[in-house]
Amino acid sequence: MDNESIIADLIYDLAEFDDDVREAARAELVAMGEPAIPQLVEALADNLGDVVEQAADVLAAIGEPAIPALIDEMAIAERYHALALGDTLSRIGEPAVPALVEALSDKLNEEFREYAARSLNLMGVSAIGALPALIEALSDPSEDVRSYAAYTFAKMEGAAAEAVPALIKVLADESERVQNRAAFALEKIGTPEAKQALEAFSQS
Repeated sequence: MDNESIIADLIYDLAEFDDDVREAARAELVAMGEPAIPQLVEALADNLGDVVEQAADVLAAIGEPAIPALIDEMAIAERYHALALGDTLSRIGEPAVPALVEALSDKLNEEFREYAARSLNLMGVSAIGALPALIEALSDPSEDVRSYAAYTFAKMEGAAAEAVPALIKVLADESERVQNRAAFALEKIGTPEAKQALEAFSQS
């Protein structure tokens, strides 16, 4: 049996009800590493939630080598598949930040920017390396991108103090959702400047 067929069979086993079978398949796929990545990325589009969850876990365990394939696919995938790809990147964590920052600057692909912002948001404080890019994202044309960026700062709390001036400006955003996310972020960051801006915002 060729390698591709072996990998396909192991991915099929990820949907097994037997915990031992699933665990064995996961362990073998992680041990295979890079050769398994393309089929695992494809498996994230599966209709079975269990397969998606297991494939994401395996890719996260493989880690950094999986990032380029996940990013490339996220740029072109259907929405439900792209969201699973972004979730997987968030599980890989800090090593995925540079690639997600690059995606966040893709001026031509609004959905790609949204998926990148969402993935960074899921990381929370692990996305601290994306702070400058997320500050810039607060002025993105997409309401979703601005909203996810603001909410990420809330998860970072005090570590995102540098974002306070930009978040204060966003309190005047045309979107009430973005305004509320910015206010929540300022509350969580909690610097004197943030508290003062929040007080003025609540009285406006």
